[in-house]
Amino acid sequence: MSICPSLDEPVHIRDPRAQSMNTIKLQLYTKADCPLCDEAKEFLEPIAAQFPIQIEEIDITANLGLFTKYKELIPVLELDGKRLCVHRIHVNVLKRKLMWERWRRWFIDKGWASNK
Repeated sequence: MSICPSLDEPVHIRDPRAQSMNTIKLQLYTKADCPLCDEAKEFLEPIAAQFPIQIEEIDITANLGLFTKYKELIPVLELDGKRLCVHRIHVNVLKRKLMWERWRRWFIDKGWASNK
């Protein structure tokens, strides 16, 4: 195990209870009959093989508030309420953001950074 996480190496967490913290939970706002949404899902598949991500698909048509907020923007990919991608998944940009998130969590796990 190296001192820093790399793209090809899993991040080892000392506390087994913290394993769920290792999974990066993303929210994909989408709807049926949306070609851009289908394209986004296709782009996310290989990324899911490289990063420990869990994607929650949220159908905006099930909630009027979400529909009003996202109808012009979908697909929208978010992490902790922060938008990562709108309209299209930019693979290289998303990979950099996910790598940054892994680093941030690694530093927090080591006690070298605050969780803020």
